[in-house]
Amino acid sequence: MADIEQVLNGERGDVARLAADAAQVPDFESLARRGRGRRTRRQAGALAAAALAVAGIVGAVQVFGNGDGDVRPGPADTPSPTAPASEASDGPSQAELAAVVDAADASILSMAVTPGDPERMAVLWQWEDQRWVLAWTTDGFATRSLRAVPSGSSLTAAADGAFVLREGWEGAVLRLLDDEGVSDPVAVADKVEPVGAGEVPVVLAPEEGGTPVIAVAADGTGHPIPVRAGLDSLQSFGNRLAGFTYGDGLTYYWSDDGGATWQDADPGPGEFPPLVVQSAIGQDHAIFEGGDGATLFPFVAIRTASAAAPDQWTRTEAEKGVDYFTLGGAWNEDGEIRVLASRWNDKDRLVDAGVWRVVGGSLEKVAGTHPEVTDSPDVAPLGFEYVDGPVVWVPGTNPGEVWRTTDGGATWEQFAAR
Repeated sequence: MADIEQVLNGERGDVARLAADAAQVPDFESLARRGRGRRTRRQAGALAAAALAVAGIVGAVQVFGNGDGDVRPGPADTPSPTAPASEASDGPSQAELAAVVDAADASILSMAVTPGDPERMAVLWQWEDQRWVLAWTTDGFATRSLRAVPSGSSLTAAADGAFVLREGWEGAVLRLLDDEGVSDPVAVADKVEPVGAGEVPVVLAPEEGGTPVIAVAADGTGHPIPVRAGLDSLQSFGNRLAGFTYGDGLTYYWSDDGGATWQDADPGPGEFPPLVVQSAIGQDHAIFEGGDGATLFPFVAIRTASAAAPDQWTRTEAEKGVDYFTLGGAWNEDGEIRVLASRWNDKDRLVDAGVWRVVGGSLEKVAGTHPEVTDSPDVAPLGFEYVDGPVVWVPGTNPGEVWRTTDGGATWEQFAAR
């Protein structure tokens, strides 16, 4: 089955025609050049994004660079001590794995954090075109464990400080990571049931007929949950499952009870996949219109509906002007839509980037304590968690660090990531 980015990359329609609706038309060849180099890493992040943000993290991918493959200079950090681990005779050594994770220009592909406990973190790393390596810790990377994982793997935070590792693009095998190490494959039962207490939904890659979801418990067991057939994409945040179908019109679906019941709405025509705003149970619904999903996501319009009247949608077009915005991620911050976005001029040069609030069809910059953290081309979240509200994670300006905000981008905290 195809991964989510592959679905988003389907050649549907004319990109230039849609962009023209947004007014000053961006140079999509330039957008493609900037986005092409990070597409593989975006595939990993899109899978993580589809996988989970309820109790965990979704990864939208970002590299430490300027968008052209150049790594920002920064001081070399001291590698965390690596815990001894058994090594298969034909597998990479711990020293080889550490060389990938600790490379000065290594990239974070995705991450997951135990909600409310940032000392417990799992991070997927890649260096150049080498293997993917998982690094996880229970003490803020004072110590760590390393493991080679298949390309396309993703992470989800589970109960009791554990993580679910979904192996490979196909994701046929799920494993638990906990204080004891990596488990045998999760035992998935046949019975279809809603997400239960202590379980987290792990979204698998779309397949013929829909997008399957497995609810995983901390004891290493799991079961499929009821999902509307035919979904092209699905994500989870704040105990709300939300997804869509597109192509012959856009249909938006959501469940606020772990999949027991599903509701749907028709926000309007939809030739291209939208960007669904991360919203929790009881919050209003919102989606962004953009491009074809192949590289960057230009802000074309936003559609919104209240939780009280989810069948009544309002479409607001982006304000027309010389500059244009591309979006990296979006979430509901106490009823206000916030986005990580980059602003470009008519020469396709970066003007500004960071966290913005949506005000009608315009974006208004949010002042933050560390603006350098989000002041990079095509800024995007590494992940979300939900702890009495949204928590957003982004890469740092130097390799080996990540930052989070718990107040919509006003303040930022730094953490080690390896």
